[in-house]
Amino acid sequence: MKNVLKQAFSLMLVILISIIKVNAQETTSEIQGTVTSGATGLAGVSVSAIHQPTGTKYVTTTRKDGRYNLINLKVGGPYLVEVSYVGFKKDQQNDINLLLGQAYKANFKLVEASTNLQEVVVRSTSQDKVFSNSRTGSQDNFNRNQITSLPTVTRSYKDIIKLTPTYNNMSFGGQSSQLNNITIDGANFNNSFGLSGDIGGQTGQVAVSLDAIEQIQVNISPFDVRQGGFVGGNVNSVSRSGANTATGSVYQYMKSKDWQGYDVNAAPYTITVPKQDFSYDLKGFTVGGALIKNKLFYFVNAEQEERSAPANTWTASTPTSAPNGTTVSVAKAADLDALATFLKTKYNYDPGPYQNYPYVSKSKRLTAKIDWNINENNTFSLKYSYLKSSSDIQPSNSGAANNRRQADATALPFYGAGYAINNNANIFIAELNTKFSNSMSNKLQVGYTALRDFRTSLSGQDFPFVDILDGSGTIAANSSKPFTSFGYELFTYGNKLNTDVFQFNDILSIYAGNHEITAGIQSSYKKYLNGFSPNYSGTYRFNSLADFYAAADGKQPAGLYNLSYALGGGAFPLVGPKNFEAGIFIQDKYRATDKLTVTYGIRADYTNFYNTFLFNPVVDTITRFYNGIRANTGASPNTAIQISPRIGFNYDVYGDQTLQA
Repeated sequence: MKNVLKQAFSLMLVILISIIKVNAQETTSEIQGTVTSGATGLAGVSVSAIHQPTGTKYVTTTRKDGRYNLINLKVGGPYLVEVSYVGFKKDQQNDINLLLGQAYKANFKLVEASTNLQEVVVRSTSQDKVFSNSRTGSQDNFNRNQITSLPTVTRSYKDIIKLTPTYNNMSFGGQSSQLNNITIDGANFNNSFGLSGDIGGQTGQVAVSLDAIEQIQVNISPFDVRQGGFVGGNVNSVSRSGANTATGSVYQYMKSKDWQGYDVNAAPYTITVPKQDFSYDLKGFTVGGALIKNKLFYFVNAEQEERSAPANTWTASTPTSAPNGTTVSVAKAADLDALATFLKTKYNYDPGPYQNYPYVSKSKRLTAKIDWNINENNTFSLKYSYLKSSSDIQPSNSGAANNRRQADATALPFYGAGYAINNNANIFIAELNTKFSNSMSNKLQVGYTALRDFRTSLSGQDFPFVDILDGSGTIAANSSKPFTSFGYELFTYGNKLNTDVFQFNDILSIYAGNHEITAGIQSSYKKYLNGFSPNYSGTYRFNSLADFYAAADGKQPAGLYNLSYALGGGAFPLVGPKNFEAGIFIQDKYRATDKLTVTYGIRADYTNFYNTFLFNPVVDTITRFYNGIRANTGASPNTAIQISPRIGFNYDVYGDQTLQA
């Protein structure tokens, strides 16, 4: 064993750890320990742990050396652990609450039974929320009590994980938020296409309510081979479950302009902030209980949320309201009113209002979970998550004159120039935990994720996107300032992304003496359908309002740029990338002493991209790339097997959980 450890450590020094692409994170906890009589381990001792809220019972027996492992346990608690052996007094430990991924140590020393048996005394254990010999790298855990007691502004898990020391706006350790891995109950909650860090990120929503989450775990640098799929942070959560006692809640959270203060004391002045017409309304409920006591449980959470806030605080100038550089724009109300009337009359196009309009964000989400205690050796859970969300967004700056299409001191775009982003999701995950014997168990996960992300125009009409500048300069020099914009937002037409993810994970755990061997496979198949055709409806830019009217009258003023790239004939262009990812791993957690645990393992990951990319012969002829290399858009990326050796240790210096390395 020493040679194996030495070889693994050597590999660690010479091979850089690769970015692991397949994701499957921990969803359960463990209780492990030894049962002894004096200094001798007892074999065949019956060990049971009862999850008291549900009556779920986990049973095993000690092995030859007196060691035992109760794995794949529900997180939380409290648990009552009892050991019994013929000729010895029973012993118990209670009030054990398990953290996600924790291996809680519960050791027992049995004494022989006397003729006059004494009353069994139930011992309450003291627990440390930080120290555990199962910790693999930097880790933070947040249980249900903390989630409900910590302050939250957005009612999102993001408010909770801010307590992680390396956190900064969803960045961990300075890494991009898109390099994180977000999982709930083992299901992937990332936006794998990379448009945002997590599901619902583009609409500012979360896919699962805080009221549906039991525990949250944040890993920064784990050396456990089962954890991967991230460079920054791994945010791993488990949802709540039902119990024998029926529970439920109904709640509503509201905010409006009348429920907050506006006087700011900034000595030596007192500033009064102008009121803005905004609203926030969230309604929800939870319900949980047992369909069959101690056997079959359910939990449901549903929420509906709506936010409304001004798109901007600018208004047009009028004869009685002159531009002031802070709230009143140079853009004249008379000019914008006349333009809106002209568009309605000549083109039957309504651009919408140009001021005092709100942007709205809406969402509906549902979490439903079934837990089934099949028997003492098998437990099964099935979870479903649903999200339907949308959010109004101002038109993109990309390619705009002076990089502006938003309201400011010189410009007021019409409401119809914006777009709404939609993030919808349906996620299923099933998990079967099986105990084959007191030395072997298995965890099987199968999941399906369907994400439907798309844009819709706020104008609701198929009309070219138009930028009108103020005529203070020229288009050629890009020196004119923006005046207004309207039409079908230029990146919105046909903009959609359908993502389907199928995942299969299986992890086998074997216990032999003081070694815990873990081996498994984690795999996923992903397919996408993506549409993105900028300027599909046509894009026009005019140097002034006068130039626009002249063009509409059939004249061609100098400086008119027609940037239309509308495609004619055939179906709307869509691409459908596909890839398959698979990883295999093996690991040994060697409990060298009661104080020292050494974990070492190795993992191999491979990604295959299917040849579904579209070939563009025009791009292939371009040689103006690095060293004249041509770019074949139809060629799939080359891939190689990634090898990730890992090694780490956990050392309880004094053996009393006061100092841990």
